[in-house]
Amino acid sequence: MAAIAGDRSPLRRDRRRSLCHTRQIAMYVCHVALQIPQADVGAAFGKDRSTVGYACGVVEDRRDNRAFDDFVSALERIAREMFVQEGDRHG
Repeated sequence: MAAIAGDRSPLRRDRRRSLCHTRQIAMYVCHVALQIPQADVGAAFGKDRSTVGYACGVVEDRRDNRAFDDFVSALERIAREMFVQEGDRHG
């Protein structure tokens, strides 16, 4: 029985890691693209402001990867198109 439970552990860890990365990207887009203050983003995700700051740093570091940067850039464009009103756009 322990072997079966042990076999599940990497799947759970990978799933948890995937959810964490997804949440970090979402926090980043909310803060950077939508210019929502970190404290407000944290509250929306049930996390602390410092967690949002950490997430933004993690995403920034990963943007050195071209494919990841392209992906995040696309998400930023989509978020701005969906949530930023014409008069609020900068640039």
